[in-house]
Amino acid sequence: MVSTAQANPPRWGVVATVREPSVLIVGFACHHLSIGAETVHLFFDVPTDPAAKLAARIPGVQVTLCDAAYWEAAGFSPPPALQTKRQTVNANRVMAQSDLDWLLHTDADELLWLPGALGDEVAGVPEGSWLHIPNVERCWTGPPGGDIYGGVFRGPLHDHSGLSELVYGKRAAALSGGMGGYSAGKAMARPGEGFLAIHKVRDAEGGAARPAVEAPGARILHFDGITPAHWALKNLRYATQGTAMNQLLNKQRMASIGAILQAQNPERAGSRVYEALYRLSEGEADALTEVGALATYPVDVAGAVAAVAPELAPDFSMAAFDRLHAAELAAHSRSIVRQKRRARRNG
Repeated sequence: MVSTAQANPPRWGVVATVREPSVLIVGFACHHLSIGAETVHLFFDVPTDPAAKLAARIPGVQVTLCDAAYWEAAGFSPPPALQTKRQTVNANRVMAQSDLDWLLHTDADELLWLPGALGDEVAGVPEGSWLHIPNVERCWTGPPGGDIYGGVFRGPLHDHSGLSELVYGKRAAALSGGMGGYSAGKAMARPGEGFLAIHKVRDAEGGAARPAVEAPGARILHFDGITPAHWALKNLRYATQGTAMNQLLNKQRMASIGAILQAQNPERAGSRVYEALYRLSEGEADALTEVGALATYPVDVAGAVAAVAPELAPDFSMAAFDRLHAAELAAHSRSIVRQKRRARRNG
């Protein structure tokens, strides 16, 4: 018998506010289109981003440039200062205007993984509820290298009391439930039903969370730091936001950033901290596997690009990705060192 999900597949899409290299944005868009998304809505946080023109060439991608005119039309002048506010404004404009059946709100360093059809995931979600998709986090069982989408994936350890400390030892203090990033999952909602926030759906902005149904098999693959150097850059960027960091990050990530900033060479320190948090020993990997908290979720992003936009053919190697932002990372590191020297002289 053909399932209802297969006979009447839902029309779904993805919305993301992006500020990443074009290789990541192309991979993100093509992956989701290749697994069934009808539309990928990309809001470019920097309206002059050259990746926008590239993304606009991909069939199924809708590009919005978040320039002054856009924000004025959205009711904001100047634009919201907080990143998460800009993200939710953009997502909910799509929620209000879209005729899709389902909309996923996620980031460019995340990929939706489906074991089958999306219809099988949403079939049990009643009206007024939303689909909660748990996230897993990319880590490594050897030296990071190769394809930017390589590695294995660990899940949170909230349901395993004391296991994070047992597995990671002192490093557990720098993790949240055994994760270097967030562990709250992401939300997929029916357009027109509620306020689509970062990790859940609410009755209204700031209101009560609506009831959720957990996805039976779907997962959000979070590549928290595309490479060790990229993770270092990501955290140094956070450091430039001052007190806004307190609203964006958990205390564990704040502590990691503090350690990087105190190092003599923040650039190298960032990569070392990344490996300490995201590279697993054989024993650590075995312990996580034993409780079902480590798994592989194969994706073929290069194949997705070849199928959806073959003329683009980006280089997904980690070496090529690092070359894209090497100058910015070095500049951030030098700036921090200069600031610390000035502070010592003035002290």
